Amino acid sequence: MAKAVINIVDYNKIYKKVKPLMEYADAARKLANEMTDKLKIGQEKISVIVEKVDGLKRQLDAAIAKKEAVEDDANRLILNL
Repeated sequence: MAKAVINIVDYNKIYKKVKPLMEYADAARKLANEMTDKLKIGQEKISVIVEKVDGLKRQLDAAIAKKEAVEDDANRLILNL
């Protein structure tokens, strides 16, 4: 019987040390999950922005190519005069 009481007291001492650590670990896991969700949202937004930038770059390249073609035509016309 005395051993059982000693074991209960020892368990209680350990539990008092471990319980706050378990609560801290749970809070840390919850925070990590929230931050992971926010990170995913941020990455999705960045992906959309990158797609828009790539589209704008393609439009710019096309506009530059068109401008150069017009300038080349103008230069050929001037040389033929």
